[in-house]
Amino acid sequence: MEELDLDKLLASPELQAAGGLILALLIGYAISTALAGALARAAARRHDGLDDHLLALMRRPVWTTVVVVALEWAGDRLHLVDQATLDAALGTVLVVVWAAALVRAADEVLLALVQRARMGQAGLGFMHGRATMLVHFLVRVVVLLTGLYLVMVLWGLDVRAWQVSAGVAGAVLGFAAQDSLGNLISAVLLYGDAPLRIGDTIVVDGRLRGRVTDIGWRSTRVLTNDGVEVNLPNALLGTQRIVNESAGPNEAVRLVCEFTVEFGRTPEELRAIVLPGVAGLPELRPDLPAELQFRGPTEAGLRFALLVHLADPARRTQGLDVANSHILRSLRAAGVALAYSSHAVHVGGPLADRLRAALVPGPKTMS
Repeated sequence: MEELDLDKLLASPELQAAGGLILALLIGYAISTALAGALARAAARRHDGLDDHLLALMRRPVWTTVVVVALEWAGDRLHLVDQATLDAALGTVLVVVWAAALVRAADEVLLALVQRARMGQAGLGFMHGRATMLVHFLVRVVVLLTGLYLVMVLWGLDVRAWQVSAGVAGAVLGFAAQDSLGNLISAVLLYGDAPLRIGDTIVVDGRLRGRVTDIGWRSTRVLTNDGVEVNLPNALLGTQRIVNESAGPNEAVRLVCEFTVEFGRTPEELRAIVLPGVAGLPELRPDLPAELQFRGPTEAGLRFALLVHLADPARRTQGLDVANSHILRSLRAAGVALAYSSHAVHVGGPLADRLRAALVPGPKTMS
């Protein structure tokens, strides 16, 4: 019986390939187990389950990567097929597996963001139906194009013509749709900076006031107090001055109602007349106190300002009506008259004498 040559057996390509595959399976199992443990500890500190889903999605690509590397090494040792063809085939498998995992991971992240937006988490108001579907579509397009490019490179296909065609098509589309692209970029900046959200009452450039009803990828819809919906391009919102009356610690918007009364009154007297009853007026915040300020004398009288806070920023005109009506009722009940402008004309010299002679007839003479 021929003696077994251990060195020759260990140098056998078949044994090395089989050992490499077994070692790869063990390494892949160890890596996936360690990854599972690390992410499980991280997921234990969270309660939304997102880490668990991502963990389940990443374990298979990691395992497949280790096995593919082992197969590539085994193919290099056995020389059963052309090495370039084997590398291209195994690389294609990796691209497909990782592309599918990335798409599914993006879906899980989008689903988690939508759920948090429904719970009212700050900064996620843009995660509504159409925005989610657009992001969902864009992720798939980017992953698909990247995967096709990598597969073409792996199989040695000429991608220069494809790159030139893609560049020319991108330049043509960018020039033809520059307005739409500007609105799209502005929408991304609006989502990132979050100067406004759906439901906020805003004032655009000091002229347009309304409540935001929708933030799209091309335009933002604002419903005015007159019930008219206005579509504003996102690029316009990115360059105009926007006052968000719903931002801040609360949605209270201060109203200033100015009026002028006759001379001879004191600020203390006016406060005692106007301030009582303001807290019970509709449309106003009863928890925020009203204030009456003396703004100084004018040519007509004494100017005051009643400062109140709206309960709903979108009902500004209704709040002004309520506050001004209260001021008028209070002043009339106290016998205080509103001041008005009056002008006296003083004329002297020869012109005054002629006007006096023409307006005031002289004594009649007896004939």
